[in-house]
Amino acid sequence: MAHESGFGLNTDILETNLINIVLLIGLLVFAFADSVRTNLKNRQDKICETLDNAANKLIVANFRYKDSVEFLEKLRKQALELQKEKIQELRKTRDISFSQFEPYVSEEIEAVKSLVFGGARSFDRELINNIFSLYDKHQTEPKLMGQNSNTNESKSFRKSSGQRRW
Repeated sequence: MAHESGFGLNTDILETNLINIVLLIGLLVFAFADSVRTNLKNRQDKICETLDNAANKLIVANFRYKDSVEFLEKLRKQALELQKEKIQELRKTRDISFSQFEPYVSEEIEAVKSLVFGGARSFDRELINNIFSLYDKHQTEPKLMGQNSNTNESKSFRKSSGQRRW
């Protein structure tokens, strides 16, 4: 026999055992078809059940999220309302306190002015200098904001009195 080189197709069915292979595959399919079907059906059921559970959990999570957002919005509104009430209460308290003490503060300021500007020499010199420095500091603050009319008055008063400090 001559030996051929290369590839070729063997068409002899008996020599290639094609019948045996087909019979073996058919027997395996027939024998294990029911168990494969039940395993695939069980796997499909588990996957569907898992997807249903995930969908239900998503729905529940969305409801909880919506409830949380509504609750948070309600808390935010309550906090803003409480903050407004506290601000109004503080303003009212400030106005009441200011109106209560304004006459006393005005009287004290007038008394200090009359003593200092009236020529009373019995005061401690350092105390008077401190009062003037505080007054100057108070007068320079509005100057920074563009209000310097009071500062000019205090300087002209000191110059007219002839002394810069006591």
